[in-house]
Amino acid sequence: MIELMTAFSTYEKFTNNTNNTNEDIVSQFMNNIPITWIIAAFIISFGASYLAFECSCTEKPATRAIYTILAFFFSGFYLIYYLVVHVILGYQCFSGKNISNIIKSKK
Repeated sequence: MIELMTAFSTYEKFTNNTNNTNEDIVSQFMNNIPITWIIAAFIISFGASYLAFECSCTEKPATRAIYTILAFFFSGFYLIYYLVVHVILGYQCFSGKNISNIIKSKK
């Protein structure tokens, strides 16, 4: 989520020739990005936070909350980490619930 907002803001800043506007990053983000992209980013962020929440079931509650919050805000990075560690390398989550079990049960 944060990386998406930063990327779009950076793109807008470098493509916009008039730097006289004093708008904040949120108003620029909301005015220039289609609402469907924002909804998709929230869905991906909630999915990443769900995976982080389920995979950290043996952690203490505070640590589990921090992992979940970080996965929500940095969902792109967390999903790449999850792909490498849990899907490609095959390390299972402690809870036994991961994306592999979800995909196998749907087939």
